[in-house]
Amino acid sequence: MSYFKLHLQNESGVRIAEYLPDSSTLIWSDTKEEVIPRESGQPKNWNKITPTSPDKPAGKIKALKKIKIQMGFGCNYSCTYCSQNNLRTPLGDSAKVAVGKIPTFFSNMPKWFDGGENGRGLGVKLEFWGGETLLYWPAVVALTEQLRAKYPDLALALFTNGSLVKKEIVDFALKNRIHFNVSHDGPTFNEDRAKDPFEIPAQAENLHYLFKILSPEKLISFNATVSPKNNSLLKIRKYISDKLGVEPTQIVVTYALATPYDIPGLSYIAQKEKRQELINGLFKEMLSYYPFDMSLGMSDIFIHDFFESLRFGRTGEFVGQKCSMDLPSSLALDLEGNILTCQNVTAKGGHKIGHIDSFKDTKLATAYHWSQRRECVKCPVVQICKGSCMYLTDNLWQASCDQHFTWGLAYLALALHLLTDRLLIKIEGEAIRANTEEHSIDILFA
Repeated sequence: MSYFKLHLQNESGVRIAEYLPDSSTLIWSDTKEEVIPRESGQPKNWNKITPTSPDKPAGKIKALKKIKIQMGFGCNYSCTYCSQNNLRTPLGDSAKVAVGKIPTFFSNMPKWFDGGENGRGLGVKLEFWGGETLLYWPAVVALTEQLRAKYPDLALALFTNGSLVKKEIVDFALKNRIHFNVSHDGPTFNEDRAKDPFEIPAQAENLHYLFKILSPEKLISFNATVSPKNNSLLKIRKYISDKLGVEPTQIVVTYALATPYDIPGLSYIAQKEKRQELINGLFKEMLSYYPFDMSLGMSDIFIHDFFESLRFGRTGEFVGQKCSMDLPSSLALDLEGNILTCQNVTAKGGHKIGHIDSFKDTKLATAYHWSQRRECVKCPVVQICKGSCMYLTDNLWQASCDQHFTWGLAYLALALHLLTDRLLIKIEGEAIRANTEEHSIDILFA
């Protein structure tokens, strides 16, 4: 692993800190003092990671903490950046087919799930995914009713584009405590996705009802896909709050970075020549709402996690992938019992890593833990980024790495500013991200 010189400037001049990501060591170069004093022990939620790769694949365990059920790839949208662009299936009678699979799927759950901490689902989050998940609503209902009867303590969540919401769906979600994650990109929705459901009266009415019913129970959030051209979470939240007629702070917004899963997705990637300008914009916006508004983005989570890595000296062996799907306790599967790399791939596309009938033989041989990537082991933001998409390769991986690197630098600059009241203006390293041509990076404008 590399170490880096971080040039931090204030009105009195530049001071250099030395940072070793693999050991989470950050010291002042002139005095060798720790920027954050180390504390003994480590947080209880840190566990050593088993790095996975095609050569040394990790397995899965029945003591699951996260379950992602892929209901099917039917979708009524064709978003240009979607990770499932090549997987969409005809809508047809897909919901009817999915319903028919539920009895066998549910009866087979003991083959791959131990029931959580108390046998009733405690400590486990189960997510319903599509395609557009609401196209499979009858199957979601059938499975939810059985899950709630046997595993009443499961945390349930569902991901949707929001265009097919109906009042009876909302009422069922409330009764069964299903958290709705509504995908919405704010002002660029029409450009990148389809007709904004907020601009279609019947759909807008149902979205208002969804928010009215689920928001008081903290069962709704909006998830935006951000990119260089649509990166202001403040603007995205304001757009949604205006449509719903509520104060922005009532809207919970999370985000995912646009990631190139195919050639069209490359148009959403941050270009190197624009990197510094983008980092400065991200930094200034995040700083503008510090102390962090817990309903906006995940800035508080990223910053708190980075501070903990320094305080307790988190080494690389405790850092898993950003998505957590490399963990033995995270499982993605379809209704036929095929175990998948993650919820965004199909068993027919080379990403079937096992089957519930031979669960112990499951091997995640389709992905790379960040420690197996030459870029990551020489990256100054690996403790923040945690490896981008674990299954991408070649030019798509490189572009994904570039995107997450840019956002990671903005978070690093913000964390260091909050720690030192200085601006991170430059990073120097022997070979940043294994790139022998890049030995220094300009970050914030001085």
